[in-house]
Amino acid sequence: MHVEAPRVPDRDALVALLREDGLDARPVDELGIEVTGDGDVFADLERWIAQAAIPLVPESVDGTIYVRPPAS
Repeated sequence: MHVEAPRVPDRDALVALLREDGLDARPVDELGIEVTGDGDVFADLERWIAQAAIPLVPESVDGTIYVRPPAS
């Protein structure tokens, strides 16, 4: 699975969180994360967003989860 973070610091924090949950996560390119393993990546992203208290939402499009600001 591929995840796109909104910023490099967010990407790094998400990689750490996903690894803590036992997933194989590695940074790819500037904002990307490749994730393999068994686990609920979407739920992990939602938990990270809630803990960070930042206005972002995960959105799944064609096999990629984008973490972005909500549509206005």
